[in-house]
Order: sequence, then structure tokens, then C-alpha cells
Amino acid sequence: MLNDLTKTVLDTPLPSDKDLANVLLNIQAAQDGSSPALIRSSAADGIASAQVNAGSLTSFTERLSGQSKSDVKNSTLFAQLASDYAYDRYSQPMDWYKNYVNILGQIGWNQPAFAFDTYTSGGSTVKLDEAVLNILSAIATGAEVAMVAATMQGLNELGDDSKQMTIWDANGSNGNNGNFQIMPVDKLPNDDVVMVLTGMQFNASTSHGRFLWWTWSSTSIKIQRGANRFVLNEDVYAQVRQAVIDKLGDRASQLVADIPIG
Repeated sequence: MLNDLTKTVLDTPLPSDKDLANVLLNIQAAQDGSSPALIRSSAADGIASAQVNAGSLTSFTERLSGQSKSDVKNSTLFAQLASDYAYDRYSQPMDWYKNYVNILGQIGWNQPAFAFDTYTSGGSTVKLDEAVLNILSAIATGAEVAMVAATMQGLNELGDDSKQMTIWDANGSNGNNGNFQIMPVDKLPNDDVVMVLTGMQFNASTSHGRFLWWTWSSTSIKIQRGANRFVLNEDVYAQVRQAVIDKLGDRASQLVADIPIG
């Protein structure tokens, strides 16, 4: 007999193959920049690694086990896809994020306050990668900030036709609008898995490829941001782990790719 949590996961609608047809076609045609060694390290215990996960960039410290990495990957992808089904991530970003955080809470992540405000660079130009690091520095450790910087650099060094960049471009921005997450993840001495979730949303008057590294005029882009620390209750997530895996099916391999770092 299914418990209530498992039933909730299995009853949550996600985008269909038809909904994702164009995205999946482009991803299938892309070149995967993940070497066999990189793929092994991403799933291994005790090795720092990074991934693009649909519209999220996730960085893992060497303190995490392979199981914890998998739990973070699958739970956050599930929350993204459930929110994509419920709301348009570009035209309804605040509704999308409210649903995203609620889904995370249902499957085992704590639900801290997660309010958005406007980000300004203080200058005449702004780069989103620099904005991410600036925002993170107020809540994350120096090591976590450095890890995110390495993840963004690793992605930037890959080609436009790479699987990693194709996934990121298809899920982080639709051109003039963006909705993406940056998430360093660590394991504390008490064994808590902690994720610093930084949610970003932007509306711009122009459209640019490699939006994360583009130098925007401050007057041409409006950026909203929210950030807080989330802790995974592994006892709760263990009850839905297999249901999340089953519900995602091939999405966990189609929409996730490892990023070389270091």
C-alpha cells in the first residue's frame, strides 16, 4: 500500500514527452562533454562535482556521498518539472518559485522564508555570473562561493553545441526572460545535507546567448533574486526516493549533465 507521500509524488503531473519534444530533440543532437571519468566522479562518494540540472546549476562538495548527490539531483529536478507543468517559468516566475519551494517541502526539504527582491549592481552594467557570486557571498561560505564560480566557469568553457549548454539554454532562459537556480550543496559535520538555493529571475529588453556571462546595461535588465539555506530531512526523503526516480524516468538522464570543474 502506498503511503501518502509516495502517492503525492506519483500523482504530481510533469511535462510529457510532447511538451518537451523540441527541447529533447535539441539535447539529443548535442555533444555530451562528459567524459566517462567525469560521470563516475559525479556519482562517487567523496569527490567534488557539478551538474547542469535543467534550469539549475548544482555544485557538490567532496563531503557528499553519491547517494546524497543523487537525492539532491532527483528531488530538485522533480520540483522544477512539477513547477514547469503548473506555471510558465518565464511569464509566471513568482508562482513558479512558490510552487517549487512547496514541492521541495513536500518531499523532505525544510521550507525557510524565500522572498524575492530586486537586485542592482550599483553600476552602469551587470553580469549575471557576477551577480550570482555577489548574492551568494552574503549567505554562503567562501568555499561554496568558489565552488559555484568553478561550476559557472566549467560550463562557460564548453561549446554552444554541448549537451550541458543546450540543457542550460533551453531551461534557464527563453531569450528576453530568465529563471534559473544556483545551488552549492554540502554535508555538515552532523551529516545534514544543506543546499544554498539562490533563485534568479530576469526580464531584459534584449536577448543574448550565453546570458549568464553577457555584460548587460543596467537599464536593459531587471533582476529579482531570492536565497536561503535548505536542509534535507533524509528520513522523509527516503520514503519517496524510489517514487521520485520512477516518476522522473528518463528525465534524470535527459535533462542532467555533468560539468567539468577544476
